[in-house]
Amino acid sequence: MDKVTAATLADHAANSPKQAALVRKIRIEINGLSLKRAGRIILNRLNLSLANRGITAIIGPSGAGKSSLLRCMNGLVNDWQGEIIIDGVASKQWPCGADALRRHIGLIAQKPTVFPCSIAGNVLFGIRGKQRRQDNGELIESCLKQAALWDEVCDRLDHDAQTLSVGQQQRLCIARALAVKPAVILLDEPTASLDPRSKNKIEASLRGLATSMPVVVVSHDLDQVRRLGGHTLFMCDGKLIEQGNSETLLSTPQRVETREFFQWSMCDCPTDAEK
Repeated sequence: MDKVTAATLADHAANSPKQAALVRKIRIEINGLSLKRAGRIILNRLNLSLANRGITAIIGPSGAGKSSLLRCMNGLVNDWQGEIIIDGVASKQWPCGADALRRHIGLIAQKPTVFPCSIAGNVLFGIRGKQRRQDNGELIESCLKQAALWDEVCDRLDHDAQTLSVGQQQRLCIARALAVKPAVILLDEPTASLDPRSKNKIEASLRGLATSMPVVVVSHDLDQVRRLGGHTLFMCDGKLIEQGNSETLLSTPQRVETREFFQWSMCDCPTDAEK
């Protein structure tokens, strides 16, 4: 599979040359990424690049390697082979180690995890040192607004975060990730168990964030992928099968594997031995 370069992600850009030039800057480059578990290939020589802003959706059947890809990028999994370059630096040589890498690339899981403290305390949970002792009111407000949660909690920031609804907790997790000022946000099925109203709010938040950073969303909801727009990658058996503008790929997929997945929610990708 040919590498997906930043230039092929130009559909993130508007029509102006200035905006297009900004979008073409590569933020993350992945070369030959491979991962095995108990002898099973999870990621198979994966090559792709992400530009410095815009939404990228990752779709594919269960077991395609989508979540594993996010965990490799974020540093939660590090026994992979290949190369992940982030802002020009190899991720395994990230300054100050894996914890610093995970602050640079935020990962938000499908099930929200809030800590047993206040809403404000959850937003500031990742803040350390002198900044933690400062007045962080503006930071809390900014992050909650970006996560589309401020209007719902602005008058009860000292309340227990565990009293929030699941949809509100997921948006609080987004706000908490934003507080440490990440360069990239990764989300693994962030709305899988949420009601339509919560889905709409999170999708609106992601579209807003994508104007200034790369936002990568793993999703099984093809309608959601269409609403988010941007770019879509279709993965199967640990490989990148097809990629392109989301609307184009969803409407007119070029690969038979992609068409099978859209029709049957599964595909029959050949193994290396079968090729």
